[in-house]
Order: sequence, then structure tokens, then C-alpha cells
Amino acid sequence: MKLSICHYSYHRTWEAKNWSCRDLVEAVENLGADGIDFHVKYLGNPETAAQRVRDAMAGSSLILSGLSMSNDFNSDDEKKYRDQIETVKTWLKVAAELKAPASRIFGGHVPPEKRGDPVARKAVTARITAALSEVTAEAEKLGVCLALENHGGAPCSGEEQVAMIKQINSPSLKATIDVGNYMQCGQEGHEGTAVAAACCSYVHFKDFQKIESQTPGLPWGLQSCTVGKGNVDHRACLEILRDNNYQGFVALEYEGPEDELIGVPESLEYTADLMRELGIR
Repeated sequence: MKLSICHYSYHRTWEAKNWSCRDLVEAVENLGADGIDFHVKYLGNPETAAQRVRDAMAGSSLILSGLSMSNDFNSDDEKKYRDQIETVKTWLKVAAELKAPASRIFGGHVPPEKRGDPVARKAVTARITAALSEVTAEAEKLGVCLALENHGGAPCSGEEQVAMIKQINSPSLKATIDVGNYMQCGQEGHEGTAVAAACCSYVHFKDFQKIESQTPGLPWGLQSCTVGKGNVDHRACLEILRDNNYQGFVALEYEGPEDELIGVPESLEYTADLMRELGIR
């Protein structure tokens, strides 16, 4: 496995310091990571994005680990729904041009208080899978691997993630395993990882501390923190991935409240040490 850092890990610093793609590359490279991914939210015009990424990485030792999109396919507003689909299709062309090994996408946002409604859930699933089917067909044409993340509520659990992927039934749709996000639906990170590991093409490493739940039906609330200081069993997650012969990137997605210039290096050091202990880096 290789170690990467997600663009989003530095999103506050990116905006506060008006960073360029080159600034990001230098920060990641200086920390000793193997790879970097870029988030489309911060790349501006998609017509020129691929060239700006190539220019930023020129002369760097880093490998492009992925391209991250932030779509939401759960909208009953037809224009917004179509706009989300077309935006993903636009960025798929950028991913193809960059030969990104994985392109992270989402399903859709569902508020926690509505996730237990079976009637609403059925409509949400139908809406999201229809969109996934359409963008996956485009990914197949472009030779791009989409990686569906457990984010936003649909899908959230490993079971939901795998069910959507199996329903689409395409070699161009795999999973982004976010070891922390499973906890948003009351599933431990290593439990969700075990369910989705067989169809994994990308991994996000983050951490949450469990706090008192404010949502009926959920066993805990969550607070973001530096990786290694929360309740995700990262060792178990890595062991599961290793045992499933996962060979891709483990990408740090720091979301803690600490200054990113402190929290990212601390999180990366913890992750790298753990990977070395397990003999996977």
C-alpha cells in the first residue's frame, strides 16, 4: 500500500493562504507521502484543470492517487439533479486526461433523522442509483474508475455501499472506503471496511471521537480529531485491507479542528508508523 494526502486535508490552509496547486504539492512532498489527490472544488475551470495539476506536479516525486468530486445525487429538483450528473461527467474527462487511478464520488445526502424511513430510503436509493448508472456508463467509455464513498448518508454503511455497487454491476464502479464515515450510521470503521474491502479501489484515513448522541437511533455522536486520537480502529482496518490484497493508496483526509499544519503531519506520522508496523509500507 502507498500513502497519500487528500487535497481536502489542507482546505482551510488552501483558502486562508491562497495556496496554488504547486503550494499543495510542495507541502505534501515535504511530509514524505507517496501520493496526492486533488479536489475538484479547488481546481477552478475544468477546461484547464488537468494542465494546472500536471504543471504543479512537474519535477515532484509524488504520484497522483486520485481525483475527488463532491456531488450530491439526492435531489428531487430535476435541474439540480441533472446539473450534478453533468458536472460529474465533465470532471470525468479531467480524470481521464490525468489518468487518475481512482475518482471519488458520492451518492447523496440524507439527514440523519430521515435515514430510518424505509419509504424515503427507497426513493433516495432509486434516485442515486439511476445517476450512478449514468455516470458509470460515461466512466466506462473514458476508461476511468469511479470510487463510491460511504458519505452523506446514502450510502453510509458498508452493506449499503456494496449493494449500490452490485446494483450498477460495472467494473468501472468500485468503493472508496472511508474508515471514519461508517461511524456516522453507527457502524464501527473496521466493520464497514470488512464488508466493502473486496470492492475497494481507494481508502480515506480519518478519525472521530465518540460523543453523546443527539440523534435518536444512533449510538453516538462524532467529533473529528487527529488520526490516532479517536475511536477508529485503524490497525484493524489496515489488517483487513491487507488480508484482502488491497494494493492501492491509503489517503489521509484530515478533518480535525487543529491547525492543519500541525494536524496533518501528526496524522500522517501515525498512519505511516502503523503501516510500517504491519509491513505494508
